[in-house]
Amino acid sequence: MVYVDPLTGDRRPTTGAFAVKPGEDGLSVYREQLLAASGLTAAHVVTAAQNLVVSLAVRDIRSTPPLDVRDDPWPVYVPEPAHPRNGAHSLIVGWEDLSRSERRARQLALVSAPSLQFVYP
Repeated sequence: MVYVDPLTGDRRPTTGAFAVKPGEDGLSVYREQLLAASGLTAAHVVTAAQNLVVSLAVRDIRSTPPLDVRDDPWPVYVPEPAHPRNGAHSLIVGWEDLSRSERRARQLALVSAPSLQFVYP
C-alpha cells in the first residue's frame, strides 16, 4: 500500500493503509516509546515479509479531529498475542461516527502528515 509520486519519486502509504474495517473504531498501531522501553524496534512489529512500517507522531493524529490514540496493551485478537510488541499496542480511534467521505479525508490527512516517515525496512 505504497504510492510513488511519478514526478518526484517520493513515496508514501496509500490511504488504504489507514483504513478501519467496517464496524470497528480502532486501527491497530504500536507506540514507539513503549516498544523502545521494552528493547524493541519497528522491525519487531513486522509479521509478514511484505510489511512496511511507518512512524507518525501522536500530535499529527490528534490534530485530525475526532481522531485520537488510546493505549490497548496485550490485545488477545492479534497474531501472537504474547509477543512482547503487544505491550506497546494502541489504537487510533474516533472513526465510528464519520461518513465514508469524512473517513477518507482523515486517512488522507494521516498519509500527508508532516511527521510521517518510513522506518522499516
